[in-house]
Amino acid sequence: MKRKFRLYFMLGLCSLSLIACGKKEEEEVEDTVDTTEQVAFDDVEVEDYTVLSYSELEVLAYEDDTDAQVMLGRMLEYGTEDVKQDFAEAISWYQMASDSGNVDGTCALGYFYLTGTGVEQDLEKAEELFDAAIEGGSDNAYVGKARVIMASLPEAFFADESDEDIDITDTEESEEVEISTEDEEKAEEAYDYIYKAQIAGDIDGTYYLGYAYEHGIGITQDYKKAFDYYSRVTKSDSTDLADQYAINLANTAVGLLYVEGNGVEADTEKAIEYFTAASDNGYAKASYYLGQIYENGLDVDRDYEKAMEYYLIAADADYAPALNQIGYMYYNGFGVDVDFASAVYYQKLAALQGYAIAQVNLGFLYENGYGVERNLETALSYYEMAADSGYEGAMEAVVRVKAQINEEM
Repeated sequence: MKRKFRLYFMLGLCSLSLIACGKKEEEEVEDTVDTTEQVAFDDVEVEDYTVLSYSELEVLAYEDDTDAQVMLGRMLEYGTEDVKQDFAEAISWYQMASDSGNVDGTCALGYFYLTGTGVEQDLEKAEELFDAAIEGGSDNAYVGKARVIMASLPEAFFADESDEDIDITDTEESEEVEISTEDEEKAEEAYDYIYKAQIAGDIDGTYYLGYAYEHGIGITQDYKKAFDYYSRVTKSDSTDLADQYAINLANTAVGLLYVEGNGVEADTEKAIEYFTAASDNGYAKASYYLGQIYENGLDVDRDYEKAMEYYLIAADADYAPALNQIGYMYYNGFGVDVDFASAVYYQKLAALQGYAIAQVNLGFLYENGYGVERNLETALSYYEMAADSGYEGAMEAVVRVKAQINEEM
């Protein structure tokens, strides 16, 4: 039996995408070139910016080296062991590089406007930036252009997509939705752009070609081809930060195909291998999926402690579903002592990110006085937040709590 891997947890009610635009041969550097000042002022040609420290890159960047500016943007966008993630600062460096004609900087800016990360989402601005980057010779900008088009497609194209949750209990088939000819043409256009990027050797393009085949965007849905393209990305040895993100996405996508048995024989052990590769490389969603597998005993022994371990790894990256799930485990005492106060704490961290499931859970906690003083007004506020985002069942809770408030007036 085919099982969908998308879990939703709701306390007391029910059990509950920046990719920017290679690795060059290292050059031998004379022993005398070992300080930031010498790198900047001895006019040394840099062939591999990845070996330079943040401080060295900064000096070069202020000397109008646009490649250094882009590298700084990368480090700030994705975060490293030594550099804290800072989208605003990343955008600033990318803008500086773009203003000087660097197409990678222009392409990177496009992704921020596409996703609304660090700036207000503006698809027209994103498309304008991607078009400029394409004209300047950026292969990755083709992917950005395709993603702008995909952002305008109806949800029917992505009906099988699980963005953040795994449900192994939902075995119902997705409802067939008629798609217009215009949307089909848009999807085909998006596919064409992705194909151009993949043919050019862009890793991001290869990932999204797998994505197009998995979801049938502009092409007949084919899980085996999706698996093939995703697998190509997982084998990449690129150290570029943007490519590393694409590799994490691909490992996670392959893991989900193994969980669901799409294009391959279902194999949880294989799925764990791929999720672990992405988790070990710092991808929070993969850590969360590992937690889901062990919490629910998906073809493995149920292990709440191991599940909590992976949820905490994801929580370190402020991943809202993991924060919510930690709260759920504290509420139920799964692998930990029942602790309503901790449940409230973690649910709040997730709810502050606009995560509707956590907002509903918080509403339930305040409605019933678990871990907090009972407060129907606060409960109503959280339920309304979730309802405003279209979360199913939240409006029923809104009506119920309003009735309670009226009765107690």
